[in-house]
Amino acid sequence: MIDNPIVAIISGVFWLFVWSLNIYDKIKYRSKKYPNEIRFPTQNDSYFKITSLSLGGMLTVGMIIWFTLMTEFTLIPVVGLLAGILILINGIIDVPKGQLKFDNSNLKLIGIKEGVEISDIRYINIDNDMITVHKDKDSSVKLDRLELNEKWISKISDFLKLKLNNDEVKITCGNTM
Repeated sequence: MIDNPIVAIISGVFWLFVWSLNIYDKIKYRSKKYPNEIRFPTQNDSYFKITSLSLGGMLTVGMIIWFTLMTEFTLIPVVGLLAGILILINGIIDVPKGQLKFDNSNLKLIGIKEGVEISDIRYINIDNDMITVHKDKDSSVKLDRLELNEKWISKISDFLKLKLNNDEVKITCGNTM
């Protein structure tokens, strides 16, 4: 039982809005509307995709069954069906969760709180499970838990070379340092 229907309605609308924005963001990224960022696989990507697909599928099927068995109309199965469809779509059009983004004069890595000033970067090492941005001898920023293969390492390296457009920043791949 829901004691306060206003809170339930606001919460439902909020989550529908969040899932819709997430779908919109994924579509924009796939349409290459974010030229200053690249997304790449992490170790948890398959977990998130499978979770969205299974949860969305179960919720959609459950709400359809509720519709067929319901004797009087309520909004709960309507909102549940919309939520199930949005969660399912999020799983279908999933994009990798790792992200490098150039924002003004900063390189931002999703999962790292502060960005790295581009002028401070000395070299970047891209490995199968980690990207390390070295600022000086004793200072570096690491983005780990990645699942990169040769294709992704090459894509990230090419993206960085294009965006940095700077011969002073060395980009290495694998354990070459």
